Amino acid sequence: MTRALTRAAATAAVLLMLAACDGTSSQPDPTTSGTTASESSEAAPSSAAPSDDDTATATQDATPEPELNTPVPAAGPVERTWPQEIKTISQGEREFTLFGVHRLDDTRAVVTGRIRGASSSTAAAQWFEPGFLHTRGGYEFSRVAVVDQDDVRHLPVRDKDDRCLCSLSTAVYQELGDKGQAPAWAVVSLPADAESVDVEVADVGVIEDVPVTPLPDAQSVPFGWDEVLTIDKVTRADGVVTARTTMINAGDFRPSYTLARHEFEFPDLQGQHCFQGLAAYGPVAPTGRMAKDPDCHRGSMVEPGQQITLEVKIADPGGERLVILPDAGLPVTTPAEGSPAEGARESLRAYATRTEEAGATVEEGEALEVSLDTSVLFDFDKAKLTGKADQAIAVAVKTLKAQDKRAIVVAGHTDGQGSAARNDELSEQRAKAVAAALQKKLGSGWKISVEWHGSSQPVADETGSAEQVKAAQARNRRVEITVP
Repeated sequence: MTRALTRAAATAAVLLMLAACDGTSSQPDPTTSGTTASESSEAAPSSAAPSDDDTATATQDATPEPELNTPVPAAGPVERTWPQEIKTISQGEREFTLFGVHRLDDTRAVVTGRIRGASSSTAAAQWFEPGFLHTRGGYEFSRVAVVDQDDVRHLPVRDKDDRCLCSLSTAVYQELGDKGQAPAWAVVSLPADAESVDVEVADVGVIEDVPVTPLPDAQSVPFGWDEVLTIDKVTRADGVVTARTTMINAGDFRPSYTLARHEFEFPDLQGQHCFQGLAAYGPVAPTGRMAKDPDCHRGSMVEPGQQITLEVKIADPGGERLVILPDAGLPVTTPAEGSPAEGARESLRAYATRTEEAGATVEEGEALEVSLDTSVLFDFDKAKLTGKADQAIAVAVKTLKAQDKRAIVVAGHTDGQGSAARNDELSEQRAKAVAAALQKKLGSGWKISVEWHGSSQPVADETGSAEQVKAAQARNRRVEITVP
């Protein structure tokens, strides 16, 4: 006790001497301290020596935040921890493990899982929704759909450029040999009353009776082929979401691609060439993509056993609840500081809900469009409606009657096979056949315009493997009904 008092007295004497030397007073400056003189007196520290706990707390508080954009050794051993699995299905080179179907809001859900492939250079491209092959910016995981109790298929949502809101593979599998596995997710439309669904992965298999559950909380998730992504802190201010993240290479090799390969293909921002692999989902406004940021990181992936701290700026989609969607990692839910405010319009993307039933694909976004599959409506090279067409026409009629407008455009299209003259003729005949059927079912009070375009307005490139060409041709053969 005597030694403690002696130390305290000596410390006080030294402090008084230092104050006298620099001409300052021990009284805090009221313009910077935020306290009054009386409050300073009450809050003055005691002369007792600090305890070991106090010293530890002070040291901890003084620990600086990691320096941005600088690779450093990982803080400790890191493993990629996967969520609990529901079921694994496979076919040929494709293997998909389902983690869950999680509710995002009243109209949408996210399907989460893990994909695995062989070392074929085309394996990564095999996860596209048939007929939607894009290679710029990564390979989509969009081969998934969920089927509700009414046998309606709910498809991945897409923007006006046909890009899905889904995870992207940034490299083909041959760089990893046969060990490649990566997180996968896709946002699909789903009505609020759906409690369980079947999950369908085209040409791979079906997982039945999957419950629709809330999105689990997660801060650290597997990312890419060997990395772990941690969202350390999220703030919202002035229409911008700032996510401070840590990326750790938990594998045994360094990928050859740069962090700039992680992106959601937002054309206005391509010149930045930096890490932009996060999106922000909110139910009020469209999904936020990367906000313009001259200080974004332009480096490469880190070496095995290293980590890097990055700060990513994303346009705020608005709404209280915020979900961070990494392009190559599982969804992250984390509290955010600050107030939500819708961000810059050029950095926001709207995604249309898409459903398919009986050969009729309904897309509801900024406009309403119903695309009818001609393989269901007509026999090959014919323009007479088949018996199977009735259901597809019925879906179109139900959809059209549910909205307020009473003017529609019916347009016929073909694929690129055959002569231009025959394609023009066939698309005209088919468009007129569908228009007549709609007029009969809709009744009076509707204005129906008819157009035909042959093969001049394809929605898919008829290139690639035989499978990809066939799927693209199937998309191009259609009769579209739009509400202008």
